[in-house]
Amino acid sequence: MALTCRAGRLCRASGRPVWSHVADLEAFEDRARARIGAIQRRPPGPPAQGTVWSGKADVMGKKRDVTVTAATIETWSRLTAEAATDGMQVNIDVDLAELGPRLTRLTVTTEARARSLAARLMLQSAKLARKTLAKRYKGRISDLAARIEKSAAKG
Repeated sequence: MALTCRAGRLCRASGRPVWSHVADLEAFEDRARARIGAIQRRPPGPPAQGTVWSGKADVMGKKRDVTVTAATIETWSRLTAEAATDGMQVNIDVDLAELGPRLTRLTVTTEARARSLAARLMLQSAKLARKTLAKRYKGRISDLAARIEKSAAKG
């Protein structure tokens, strides 16, 4: 069983600043560390394709081991991350398409796949609330795009 959410938004910024924000893996790590505490990065050094972060986070109401991998980094166009916990696999795909000198389409797709009965039940509940979930997801992607535009406008 899988649940897929997709949202796209036009950013009033050229591709480079949008990419810089999307591909800032150290900022991702800092946000994750602020939420869940201890995170280990392998290998040490600057994050890049193949970098793996692991830690414990609240997932489905329990502390679980979570692993996130920067699976694909295609500079200026695509970033894919894979997250896994004992019950679920989540793939996040961020695509950028530069439509003009100051216009970039940002599309984010998240697919969650259950690997346990508890995760299947959680995804089934999410599917029942699909409309609300989709609205929240689109709102978060719009917020991300707005932050990118604000950052790009500052220079």
